[in-house]
Amino acid sequence: MRSFEDRLRDALRERADSVLPNQPAWEDLLTRPDAAEPSPPGHRLWLAVATAAVVVLVPFLVVARYLSRTSHVSVDGGQGQVEDPSPPTGSPVAGPPDGSLPAGFSPVSITRISLRVGWALGTSACGTEVCTALARTRDAGATWHSVPLPAAVVTPSPNGISRVRFANASDGWLFGPQLWATHDGGTSWHPVATLGGPMISLEAAGGRVWGLVGSAGSVSATVEAAPVGTDDWKPVGPATAAIGITLHGKVGYAVAPDGAIIALGSAGMEERGVPCPAATVAAVAAPSDTEVAVVCAADPGAGSSTKTLLLSRDGGRTWSTAGAAPRGGQTSGLAGASTHTFVVAAASGASYLYRTPDGGKTWKTVFTDTGGGAPLTDLGFTDPTHGVVVLGTVPDAKLLVSSDAGATWKVQVFVP
Repeated sequence: MRSFEDRLRDALRERADSVLPNQPAWEDLLTRPDAAEPSPPGHRLWLAVATAAVVVLVPFLVVARYLSRTSHVSVDGGQGQVEDPSPPTGSPVAGPPDGSLPAGFSPVSITRISLRVGWALGTSACGTEVCTALARTRDAGATWHSVPLPAAVVTPSPNGISRVRFANASDGWLFGPQLWATHDGGTSWHPVATLGGPMISLEAAGGRVWGLVGSAGSVSATVEAAPVGTDDWKPVGPATAAIGITLHGKVGYAVAPDGAIIALGSAGMEERGVPCPAATVAAVAAPSDTEVAVVCAADPGAGSSTKTLLLSRDGGRTWSTAGAAPRGGQTSGLAGASTHTFVVAAASGASYLYRTPDGGKTWKTVFTDTGGGAPLTDLGFTDPTHGVVVLGTVPDAKLLVSSDAGATWKVQVFVP
């Protein structure tokens, strides 16, 4: 009988054979590579063996701990994972073939289903107009390629969509305020027009897609959900405030009109505790299946506000004050790289990212843009190390990426 060591060695060799060679480091994606510069010695062999070892030895731990979107990257604070969060309902599809990335592509929204695969919704010049474009990467951002969109979506902006999310390689959505869906990797798209209102927020994880559907003349929205491979959207409960949805695996959260946290799950909706009785919930994030964080905003004035981070260890039933981020800017986002590392986005006269590595005890300003308070959107983490956020609006928007749990941020270059 062959020994365990022999069987493990064969498994590692088989996995290594399937690894794409010469995978660039995350930092290499931030600037155009020098075509004349050779790869470091042993780089290919180290990556193949290390990647194979991780796949063989720890797949269960990775999937169990980081099952979620945001996505997408799970934006709106959720945490993603290294593997696909929501398996396709049928056979995996490759999606449409790669096209040439249009010149001057400017991202407005980002979604990732793994560190290697992601989509960016943006705009580019089309004659004298500005048209919508969708870019896809399959090599961790080393290169980006255009994928087709319906003619009704490509037409000059604004055209009814402003965000993109994918749950897996097959199922994705364009939304804000219209809703379009694909279940074949983006080869075809179709409008979903049965919701009765604009899609304000949408996230997918754990095999389900959740959305906040607005109503005319109201600050509230109705939570609706569907299996990721269908368009069978159903209301989950009564109207809730349109703060957004954050997901972690099969657990999600939204905010009620009275400031209470609403837990979302397979059983529907359940109202939990009120974290900010004397303030406003400005952002919410779910770093784990049982832990949830919020930023309570108070005392706004002169382009600043108090930003208090509160944490719950029991799914939003009870809360404790963790600390306060710097006052500069008004809160626009919160993301958890882990249960103790959080990043807060804020903007007013300038744009800021504030980070705490110790559960809110200490804070540091890790990014500042003084260009007039450009918005920061789609803040989220794909795993505990890699984060993304979109800075600004078209045609000058930029995608910022972090490879150190949000400690530093750099501009992602969209290389064709």
